Amino acid sequence: MSSANPNEVKTSILHRAMEMFQRYGLQAMTMDDVCRELSMSKKTLYQYFTNKADLVDQAVRQVFCSHEETMKSITAENENAIDRMIKRYKYLMQMIESHGPSMMFPLKKYYPKTYEWLFAQRRESMINAFMQTVKDGQAQRLFRDDLDANLVAKIHFTTMVGLSDSDLQSESLAERRDLIWTAISLFIRSISTAQGLQYFNENKDSHQ
Repeated sequence: MSSANPNEVKTSILHRAMEMFQRYGLQAMTMDDVCRELSMSKKTLYQYFTNKADLVDQAVRQVFCSHEETMKSITAENENAIDRMIKRYKYLMQMIESHGPSMMFPLKKYYPKTYEWLFAQRRESMINAFMQTVKDGQAQRLFRDDLDANLVAKIHFTTMVGLSDSDLQSESLAERRDLIWTAISLFIRSISTAQGLQYFNENKDSHQ
């Protein structure tokens, strides 16, 4: 790694470190473990990060920014508001399947500053995205025009965060998928017009 561009090295470290945190547990992995997995000396690692809290913080920020870019792409590629919500569900499930148990609880316990930053960023980003989707759906006559888009977005954010962040230890992945899909379906049905319900019923199976 020493001959590579420093920014590329740092990006690679962050990516690999996050994979380790997700695989072995956020608190279980030490800086020594990270060095061993990366075949890197502690001296080199500490050239990029002051301590484990700094490594965790920067890794979380990098992952958040990556997810943000994907969500923006989903919005740009799906003009239809209902299609957009279903594609977001599919992306959420991909994240859950690839990342394993939620890191939010250990993050909140051991790295509260990073947790607070992440929660605030997610809240602002998700509520704004949901609110715009509701407004777009209203303009497309898919969602009812008597809805307060901001209020609806806040309700949906609370529901989705509660489901996606929960460890749900007793639930299998298939059961968790069904649980989150049911929540998405109920939400779409509750805000849809007759036209929106018809579109959803005709297209939901092809998106799952």
